Amino acid sequence: MRRPLFCLAVLALLAGCAPDLEDSIVAPPPPPPITAPLWSEASTWAPLPVPALGADVVVPADKTVILDVSPPPLGKVVVEGTLTVLPTAEIRFVVNALIVRGTFQVGTEAAPHRQAFTLTLTGADPGTEAMTDKAIAVFPGGTLDIHGEPRTGWTRLTETAAAGTTQLRVQDGDGWRAGDRLVVASTDFDPGEAEEVEVERVAASTITLRSALRHEHFGVQQTIAGRVVDERAEVGLLTRNIRIEGDSQSVGGYGGHVIILPGGTARIEGASFYRMGQAGKLARYPIHWHLAGDVTGQYVRDAAIWRTNNRCITIHGTDGALARGNVCYDHLGHGYFLEDGAESGNTIDRNLGLVARVPSAAVRLLASDATPSTFWITNPDNIVTGNAAAGSVGFGFWYALPAAPTGLSTGQPDVPRRTPLGAFRDNVAHSNRRPGLNVDDGPKPDGTTETTSYQPRAGAAAGGVLVAAVFQGFTGYKHTGRAVWLRGREHRLSGAVLADNMIGATFASSDTRVESSLIVGESDNRTAAPNASFPIRGYEFYDGTVGAMDVTFANFTPNGTRPASALGYNRSNGFPISQDNFGAAIRLVNANAAWFEAPRADKDGDKASLFRDLDGSVTGAAGTTVVTNLPFLVTPACTFQSSWNAWHCPFRFNGLQVLSETTEPVAPLTIRRDDAISTALVGVPNNPKSASISVQAGRQYSIEWSGPAPSRPRITLQRGEVGDAIQIALPYPAGTFRVVRDFSSSQPVPLAASLADASASQGDRYWYDTATGMLHVVLHVRANRTSTTIQVIPG
Repeated sequence: MRRPLFCLAVLALLAGCAPDLEDSIVAPPPPPPITAPLWSEASTWAPLPVPALGADVVVPADKTVILDVSPPPLGKVVVEGTLTVLPTAEIRFVVNALIVRGTFQVGTEAAPHRQAFTLTLTGADPGTEAMTDKAIAVFPGGTLDIHGEPRTGWTRLTETAAAGTTQLRVQDGDGWRAGDRLVVASTDFDPGEAEEVEVERVAASTITLRSALRHEHFGVQQTIAGRVVDERAEVGLLTRNIRIEGDSQSVGGYGGHVIILPGGTARIEGASFYRMGQAGKLARYPIHWHLAGDVTGQYVRDAAIWRTNNRCITIHGTDGALARGNVCYDHLGHGYFLEDGAESGNTIDRNLGLVARVPSAAVRLLASDATPSTFWITNPDNIVTGNAAAGSVGFGFWYALPAAPTGLSTGQPDVPRRTPLGAFRDNVAHSNRRPGLNVDDGPKPDGTTETTSYQPRAGAAAGGVLVAAVFQGFTGYKHTGRAVWLRGREHRLSGAVLADNMIGATFASSDTRVESSLIVGESDNRTAAPNASFPIRGYEFYDGTVGAMDVTFANFTPNGTRPASALGYNRSNGFPISQDNFGAAIRLVNANAAWFEAPRADKDGDKASLFRDLDGSVTGAAGTTVVTNLPFLVTPACTFQSSWNAWHCPFRFNGLQVLSETTEPVAPLTIRRDDAISTALVGVPNNPKSASISVQAGRQYSIEWSGPAPSRPRITLQRGEVGDAIQIALPYPAGTFRVVRDFSSSQPVPLAASLADASASQGDRYWYDTATGMLHVVLHVRANRTSTTIQVIPG
C-alpha cells in the first residue's frame, strides 16, 4: 500500500522542477451527437482568437471543447476542463506538451475511436528535468481516456515461414489490413532475427507482405513425449488508428513521454506509442504511473509501444494497475518495468515484448540495463500471466528483488525477498541471451545488483513460515545459456516445457525442484547452436538440496561434436553441493540420462558432484547414487557407465566441511581415504577458510594440511541420517587444547583411553597420538539430527 502524504509530497517536488483479448468484437454504438463547442469555431475561444501556430492553449475548467480539426502545431496545451476528439474526423494534434488536469478523451470504452488520430509531441531537449517537457502529464484530478479501434494486438504463426517467403499464416489477425506494420519474433537463438514487415494484403488468416522475410520463423506446434511444445513465432501489430508519437527529432533519444501522477487517471487501449521515452532521464518513459498509489481500474491494454528511447511501460510506486495485451518492441533498457520494489497487486497479463536493446553507458539508468530484461519485476506480489518475452540481449523475465524498496520508494514497508509470489503462470520466454526466467541479482540502493536469495514467507516476516513460490506452466526455448535460473528456497518450477536450450534449468537454491515438466534437448525447430561443442543439458544440479521429480527428458543424444544429457551438474563449480540432490520419477525418451565432465583440479564442487536416484528411474536401482568420475568417491561396489562419464554406487554419501574459525586458511589441503586414495581440495572460491567434499559413512579419512594446521578447525559431517559416522585424523600441534562437539551447544569431548576406544565411540571421545601429532575424532550423527560437528579449541 502507498502512503498518500508521501505521494503528494513527491508530487509537489516534481511539480516544481496477445492474442485477441476479447471473446468477440461487436459493432460499436454510433458516436454521440456533438453538443459541445468546436475547436474550429471562433466563438469557442472568444474574446481570444482561435489558437494559432505556436500558441499555448488553456481549456478552462468549466468548458468542454470538441477537437474537430487539425490545428497548427501548438505550444503547451493545458486541459482544465474537457477536450474530446471528434469521433468522425481524421485529426493530427501537434503540441509541445499536453497537461491534463481535467479530461482528455479520444473515444470511450463503449464507443472506441475509429478514425485516425495522431498526437505528436515536439521539442528539443532543453537540458532541464522539467516533468512537462514533451509530455502528456496527467495531474491530480485529471483523466486520460484513449480508446482506439479494437484489433488483435498479437498472435502466433500457424505455419513455419521460410526465409524468402512473403506470406505469413497466423492464428488470429482480426482487424489487420493492408499498410499495417507488423513485427515477427525470432524463433532462433539470436533475438536480432525479429523482423519488422509491412502488410500488402490480408485474406482470412493469410498475410501477404510487401517484402520477403530474411529469416525463417518457426510456426508449428509439436507433440513430444505426449506433451505440446509450442515454439511458434509471435507476430505483433504495431499499427493502431490512434498514434501517440515523438517528433522526428526523437530518434536522437529525446522523445515524448506519458506520466500519470498521484490522483490522476489513465485508461489507454488500442493506441500506438512511437519514438517515446527520453534516454538517460529518470521518470521519462513512454507510459508511466509515477508514485500513483492505488490505481485499481486504470489500465494500458492492446497498445503498441515501439522504437522507444527508455523502457516501455513503467509502474512505479503504484498498485492495482493493469497492463494487458500490449506489444513492447525495440526498446532501450528494461521493457515492462516495476521500478522500486514497492509495487504490488498489479496485473501483467498477455503482453508481448521483444528486441530489448542495451543503452549506451552515458544514458544507462541502472547498471542492470546493460543486460536488459523484457519484464523487470521488483516485487513478487504481482500477477504475471500469459506473457511472451520473445527476444532480448539480456533476460526475459527478471525477478530482481531488492532487500527493501529503493529510489523514491525507500522507507516503504515491503520486503520483496520474503514476500510470497502473487502469480507467475503460463509465460513464455525464448531467444534470450541470458535466462528466460531469472530469479536472482536483485538491486541494491545504489542501483547495482547483488546475489539474491528469494525465500518467500507467510506474512513476509523474517521468522514466518516458508511458503512455496510456484512458477507454473513456463515455456522456455532457444536460450543461448539457461532457460531458467532460480536462487533461493522453496521454489517450484512446475508444469514447464523447456526445449532447444543450451541448458534447461539450474537452481542455485535449496528445497527447490522442477516437477511435472517436459525438457527437450532438440526439437524439429533445429538450428545451429551458438557453440556447437557445448554439452547441452536438460537439468543441472547445483547447490541444494534441489532435484527433478516427475520430469520427462526427450531427445538428448550426444553426437561427435558435443555431449548431451538429461541430467548433469553446473560446470566448473567451486562451491559445495548437497549430497541429497535427487532425481525421482524420471522418464527418458531418446535421451542419455546423465553426463559429468571430468572434475577440474581447481573446483572442489566438481569433485563432490553426485545425485541420488531415489526410485531407480534413472539407473534402474532405487537408492543408487550417481557420482562424478573421481577415484576418491568410488569403491569396487560402484559401476562405471562410460556414456555418462559417471559411476553408479549402491550407497549414500555425506558432506564433509572443514572450516577455520579464525582468519587462517584450511585450504589447500589433501583428504585421504582409508584405502590411501586421496583428492586435493582448494577451498571455496575466494574463501580458503572453508573446504568441502563428499564422503562415505563408515569410512576413515585423514587430512593433510599444506601449511600449518589451523588453530581452531571445525569439521562437520552433513546430510546425514541417524548413525552415520566417519573417523577423521588430522595433524594438530601438541599442547593444551579442547575438543567440543555440536557447534551450538559446544559439548566437551573427553580424551579416550586409546585410539581403539575413540574409534569405538559415537563421537563422545577423541584420541591424540603424541608420537605422530595426529588428532583422531569421530563424527557421529545422533537422534533427531542430520549433521554433527567437532571443533578444536586451543588453550
